[in-house]
Amino acid sequence: MILTDKGGHLVSDTSLEELHGFAVHIGLRRSWFQGVRKRHPHYDLTTPRKRSQAVAAGAVVVSSKELVRRMKKITFKARLVI
Repeated sequence: MILTDKGGHLVSDTSLEELHGFAVHIGLRRSWFQGVRKRHPHYDLTTPRKRSQAVAAGAVVVSSKELVRRMKKITFKARLVI
């Protein structure tokens, strides 16, 4: 599932492949991925327009606390793959 919060973080609680595919679908560049040295791989949605696009494309809006809680539950085998 693709998740976003009011802070503009875009994550997947399923896989990095899902996250990257969704990001491409809404026009984000792969180079914007923050995962190499981040504990929780994500993209930043830096404008209201991008946040709206993400939600329109199916991202589920959750609180920042809920987003972090869900991310702590998962471990991607390919966490450091960009």
